[in-house]
Amino acid sequence: MKNHKSVFMVICCYILLNFVIGIRGSAAADTEIPTSNNAEISEGPPLFKTIEGAKTYIVKHQNRNGGWPLVPGGDSNVESTAFAVWGLIDAGWGTGSEVIRTGVAYLRNTQLSNGSWNNNTAHSIFALIALTTAETDPEARFRGLQWVKKAQNRSGGWGKKERSPDNVLYTAAVLAGFRRLGFKQSFEPVSKGADWLAGGIKSDGGWALQYRNQSDIFLTSWVIQGLEPVYDIDAQIAWLKQLQNRDGGFGRYRNSPSDPEITAIAIMALAAGNDPLNTRRVAINYLTKTRQEDGSFASNTPIELTAPTANLQSTCFVLIAIHAKTADELAVEQSGK
Repeated sequence: MKNHKSVFMVICCYILLNFVIGIRGSAAADTEIPTSNNAEISEGPPLFKTIEGAKTYIVKHQNRNGGWPLVPGGDSNVESTAFAVWGLIDAGWGTGSEVIRTGVAYLRNTQLSNGSWNNNTAHSIFALIALTTAETDPEARFRGLQWVKKAQNRSGGWGKKERSPDNVLYTAAVLAGFRRLGFKQSFEPVSKGADWLAGGIKSDGGWALQYRNQSDIFLTSWVIQGLEPVYDIDAQIAWLKQLQNRDGGFGRYRNSPSDPEITAIAIMALAAGNDPLNTRRVAINYLTKTRQEDGSFASNTPIELTAPTANLQSTCFVLIAIHAKTADELAVEQSGK
């Protein structure tokens, strides 16, 4: 029995080492990788290839105006651009590179006079994350933050725009964004918003856009991230883990087919809950097996898509999820700033 236990421990250590090497190897790679030739990415651990392939795909499809579209060849939009800047920097891309500088310029130029982006709470918080991650434009960030605070309803929730009805997804996205930006329970919009969000929990432990609807894994994963600074989310992490599919991924609902973007958001939630590495590793392993040859990921989670399609949003979220930090890791990172 002791020999069997020793062998098991060696195997676990080997798997963990490969996981860490995959991420660190990618982060140490030259950030200005060529985007026209994938030959150098064809070799290496699956996780390394997944990261480098996603980075290459994202950079390749940046538009001339510095922004990114949802699908290659489309018009640039704020959300895709914010996700691209966020994901690339998290994956080790230099903030001083032309790719990031032009992406930041696009976000700067699309900010409205009232401080928002598109008068949309989700677009605005994601743009704030991108600019903060790029460590630039403090004035634009301040004006954006003021608008997001102003857009909060008296109830504590947020809608799509100012004075829009409370919406679970928009509220969760804003609170998850505040968490990423380092705001804690002492920041009134966070505590007030979390209280409103917590009140919408269903009897099975999840959340849905409409209370009578089936609990939504995608939505609940955003909620978990938003609640973490204020509430104990251990029960919600356990709820999420039990819905992981056999292939390691997550679908929109219980027993739904796995989807790359939904899996990515679930991984971000697991990280927020300081979940042991194993659950995330299994989910990330699913992602390494579902990437397209060009490094992209296909999903129909973006509301604009009616069928699974290779797109920038889903690909960016995969990159963000792989590099997602636990609450403990975020605390250490923010204490050093």
